[in-house]
Amino acid sequence: MDYPYGHPLHNRHDNTYPPPPNTYPPPPQVHHTSHQPGSDPFHSSHHPGSDPFHSSHRPGSDPYPPPPQAHYGGGDAYPPYPPPQVEVHVYPPGPGRNDPYSSGSNVHHVAHESRPHGYGPSAVPNQAHGVMDYLSRKPTVRVYTKADTNHSLTIHDGKVTLARSDPNDPCQHWVKDEKYSTKVKDEQGFPCFSLVNKATGQALKHSVGAHHPVQLIPYVPDKLDESILWTLSLDTGEGYRTIRMVNNIRLNVDAFKDHNNSVHDGTTIGLWEWIKGENQRWKIVPY
Repeated sequence: MDYPYGHPLHNRHDNTYPPPPNTYPPPPQVHHTSHQPGSDPFHSSHHPGSDPFHSSHRPGSDPYPPPPQAHYGGGDAYPPYPPPQVEVHVYPPGPGRNDPYSSGSNVHHVAHESRPHGYGPSAVPNQAHGVMDYLSRKPTVRVYTKADTNHSLTIHDGKVTLARSDPNDPCQHWVKDEKYSTKVKDEQGFPCFSLVNKATGQALKHSVGAHHPVQLIPYVPDKLDESILWTLSLDTGEGYRTIRMVNNIRLNVDAFKDHNNSVHDGTTIGLWEWIKGENQRWKIVPY
């Protein structure tokens, strides 16, 4: 039958092929769930908009659900880097301390900033060329003990010892680096410093405990490492002072005396409790 122009069924074309079936067999190893309303407590109506997690079946729509929304803001599915944390290290006076050369104050060193592992730039191992260039711009000092002023602190065979003073020996030249002196102080409020050998680029490191030799470690100027930080006491007389650990001022740098109660070329340097010995009193002077 012919319909007049403008009739609602104008330009209707009968389908040449039968419509596709309403359902398809499920893929292998997939458990198909009935789509009858009410058969599944998690099933929602197929009317678009009836369920905020349902995808519309209109042509051109995405048949897959959207990615989960982030809970961190900004639509990013990954958490942001955590902010820097501030660590506060307090070195309270130890029990029974009897240090006649202490300042008598009770000042704690200030905090320094650090980042958790895995975020930000990692600490770079000692880069020899960078460290030596850094040290080359620093003046050097001589370190010697009152027990024998003719000997100086040096490095020999990878160990910290005393040697007969020789200004031409590069291993007797040290850099007193005060890079973190405003950030880290001992329990008495004295600023910290590092002693770095200009010839080797190694820093003087705390020993493993009392009566043990001090150690050496490659120096990394941009890494705050408290195991290489030291402080000076008040004047113990004639300008000599004790050199002690920043986080335990009861252990002092000590030139271990031999059986003759003297120090000499090759004397080992370690840590000891304060016993008022001349071998525990030091001067750090410019070359």
